Amino acid sequence: MGLAGLALLASTLLLTAQDGAPKLFGKADFEMEWRLFPQNNTLRVLYEAARQRLRIEALDGSDQVMIRDLATGKVAVLVANGKRGAYGTTAKPLAAFRPETIGEIRSVAGQECREFGFEGRKLCVTNDGIPVEVDLGEGKLVATRLMRKAQHPALFDVPKDVTLKPIPGANSGALPGVPF
Repeated sequence: MGLAGLALLASTLLLTAQDGAPKLFGKADFEMEWRLFPQNNTLRVLYEAARQRLRIEALDGSDQVMIRDLATGKVAVLVANGKRGAYGTTAKPLAAFRPETIGEIRSVAGQECREFGFEGRKLCVTNDGIPVEVDLGEGKLVATRLMRKAQHPALFDVPKDVTLKPIPGANSGALPGVPF
């Protein structure tokens, strides 16, 4: 997954809570692996609930990490912890999660989740708000592993000595939107 792919994923991370619906990404820290189809890539997802920050690591050998602040919309993509590239942009902050449809309860990666329809896409979300399956339209993210555990806050910060440059293609409209 290249910078454009991580930026595309970044532009999708914008869902929250509504009365009766789970707060997307939840109120507790977790670590999860998502399989991205049809590319068949694996992404490690870490979440720090206190600051509503995601860390998405591409496990394809590219040494790319995206840090996404769901509250402010700030996105950073670091290559080799910023030593081979550091890029930033701003996406929409977390918005209200207002499911259009509520579907069946099923299991993904050993986790019980409920299907929701949202903006023409399907999500399967655990009772505590973790999206374990996300239909991206032309692709799908499916959890293969989920562990609810505390995360170290430093993992969600851009190193102080790193200067972020614009993500190539981020402002050209070349990056389509996705569900978070």
